[in-house]
Amino acid sequence: AAPAQAATGSITGLDGKCLDVAGADSANGTPVQIYDCNGTNAQQWTVGSDGTIRALGKCLDIVDRSTADGAKVQLWDCTGGANQKWVVTAAHDIVNPAADKCLDVTDRNSANGTRVQIWTCTGGSNQKWNAPATGGSTGGGGATDTCWATHYGPEPAGALTASGELFDNNADTAATSLSRNPQLPFGTRVKVTNVANGRSLIVRINDRGTFTYTPQEPKCLDLTDGAFSRLGGSLDPDDGHIVVTEQVLG
Repeated sequence: AAPAQAATGSITGLDGKCLDVAGADSANGTPVQIYDCNGTNAQQWTVGSDGTIRALGKCLDIVDRSTADGAKVQLWDCTGGANQKWVVTAAHDIVNPAADKCLDVTDRNSANGTRVQIWTCTGGSNQKWNAPATGGSTGGGGATDTCWATHYGPEPAGALTASGELFDNNADTAATSLSRNPQLPFGTRVKVTNVANGRSLIVRINDRGTFTYTPQEPKCLDLTDGAFSRLGGSLDPDDGHIVVTEQVLG
């Protein structure tokens, strides 16, 4: 189980790429790399108050407990070892205290599949990360998750949302899944950012949808056509979805 006071979401780094478990494979020894953000479980990391960073039920682990520059990072059973302890700093470094080194994208290479390692902290862009924050909200909102957003498409005139409002397909509103747990109450504000272009807007939750979130199709929001377009999404039915980050503001 994930530790208490944990926050789960994507960890983004060099050129906006996501920290990623290669092949979404939860086996011990699976390499950790950077990859285009896609909202799958291979990119959902839980940052715990116990110092662990977890994905797919395993811990972010330094190979062979090494403290040397260039030691690679992998997925491994959580052991409580010092090679699985990390501190996310206010400067956006992810530091292993035992090695006194930073999580680092090898050779500053932003190509998909580039391995992640530890290296002496330099302040370089290949050592800067945006990770979910543990603990309570300080007014800036909750953890940021990466997922899919779609749009309603045509709706009949006079349609009502699940909250009883007259549906407006140009408003900055959205539906969450009926099966979402924990559910977002009607009126909740969510900051939605299109990963591809950086466009953001704040939507208000006022409806529910019958869609489901799965590892293969991690759909979290159904946006109005207007909101979807303002984020840069195409209303062409063949285009499907956009990859977004969602941050619950309250």
